Amino acid sequence: MRQRWLLNLVLLGVALMLGLSVFFSMEKPTELPKLIDLEIDLEAEQVQTIHIERVGSKPISFMKDTLGFWKMTTPLHLPASRFRIMALLEMLSMREYKQLDTSELNLAELKLAPPLATVKFNQFTVAFGDSSPMNDRRRYLLINKKVYLLADTVYDSVNVEALSFVSLSPLGNDPTITELKMPDYLMVLTEGEWTFSSTFSSDEIDSSQDAIKHFIENWQQLQAFRVAPYVEGSTQKSIDIRLANQKEVLHFTVRSSEQDFILGLPEKSVQYQLPISQVDQLLHLPTKVVD
Repeated sequence: MRQRWLLNLVLLGVALMLGLSVFFSMEKPTELPKLIDLEIDLEAEQVQTIHIERVGSKPISFMKDTLGFWKMTTPLHLPASRFRIMALLEMLSMREYKQLDTSELNLAELKLAPPLATVKFNQFTVAFGDSSPMNDRRRYLLINKKVYLLADTVYDSVNVEALSFVSLSPLGNDPTITELKMPDYLMVLTEGEWTFSSTFSSDEIDSSQDAIKHFIENWQQLQAFRVAPYVEGSTQKSIDIRLANQKEVLHFTVRSSEQDFILGLPEKSVQYQLPISQVDQLLHLPTKVVD
């Protein structure tokens, strides 16, 4: 009995050694270099401008400011969505692609001459053609006269309307409010303290520094869930906001009802749809608690 047990143990050890030998002798798949590395030495963080052109649509341009935030410069002048910009920059680091033999391809048939869309990162251009006929969710790309097949999701991030690239933050990236003027309130930041005036009496609302700071924070952290073209409303209030390090004052219009809460920016031709639950947080200071 003991000899059989020892024999089984020896056989198990041999099997483990053979398994490990096969595992370590297997050729590990070679990781492809990043797509961008095949053509140019360019990292995502080095990109300062992005320009998109598509058949039948207006060009869209972006520029990174000195603080590292992206802004749309064409056709709108607004802060850009970080999520959308990152989706564009991801194509520079993609490793799942297939290079094709250009000599056997007709670029016009692949809709690469002229292309359906182009994206220019600084001065480096990526052109998009038709989707693959193999129904494999891949699309033809032309880079420096070389043709690649890449995941179609990259084209999806390019082929959206300009408004989809606008930041959902109406005040932009990392805003600091220095003045907030509303129909019933005026708040001005002076030497780190908020001065306050209102049509309401001090007995009606809480105008303490803590209440004002919390109110201002609600505006600075504001996030919409949709950006749309501006539509003039019949009944609306106006709100003016001044931000630190920004010369222009943001002139907003506000429409609120039981169904909608819309913050409009007519000078920029856009409006932001906000959750109804934020009406009180953004339009009203808390009532004063009576002891």
